[in-house]
Amino acid sequence: MQWERLTVMLALAVLGGSPQIDSTPNRMTHLIAQTSGTDIPADSFAAKPKTYWRASNQYCRADEEPDPKNAIHGRIIVNEPDAWLVNLADNSAKHLVDPGPTFNCKLSIFAFDPEMTKSKIGELEFGRELEFFQANGAKAVEGPKLEFKANFYELTIGDYVLKLVERADIQAPLLIALVHGEKVVQVRYLLWDDQASFKADLFAKPTGLRIEEVK
Repeated sequence: MQWERLTVMLALAVLGGSPQIDSTPNRMTHLIAQTSGTDIPADSFAAKPKTYWRASNQYCRADEEPDPKNAIHGRIIVNEPDAWLVNLADNSAKHLVDPGPTFNCKLSIFAFDPEMTKSKIGELEFGRELEFFQANGAKAVEGPKLEFKANFYELTIGDYVLKLVERADIQAPLLIALVHGEKVVQVRYLLWDDQASFKADLFAKPTGLRIEEVK
């Protein structure tokens, strides 16, 4: 069974630093994002949309499309301190408990490996996009005219340039790009809703699966 990709996803989802678990929230962010780039073929699994949910520091979830080639249909559920690494293709899951002492689920946007996730770029998360650019002094730049008012930002971190296109009227991200030399990775938002009603069952322990406890 091929767990490598999902194992990395889970490691990234539970790396964080918040001293306490928040009380149950009323709202959550729900989004669908699709990645493209210099080294990402349009017909590859990496280019398929992924769906994310997050609420406070405690709740994160990521759902992938089926990947028949590798017999994986991945889902990550994090309800700190618990996390489940699910493969719907064979109805199995792995359960891990975050040992702490900090609890803060993460949904890093550019998380190609654990090392990048621990870097400054790894602090850019789904559901926290605008805050990251503002907190790190991104500069406003000119951009193309769109059908609606949009804000364009750029931020340089080491050898990387991050770009953000924001729809101004609803303060929603439309596109985020990571540029490194001649290489570009882009994330387009197909759905963005940061006022969705919180649904606890999305982050509950999965049922009907063979669950392996990971110590």
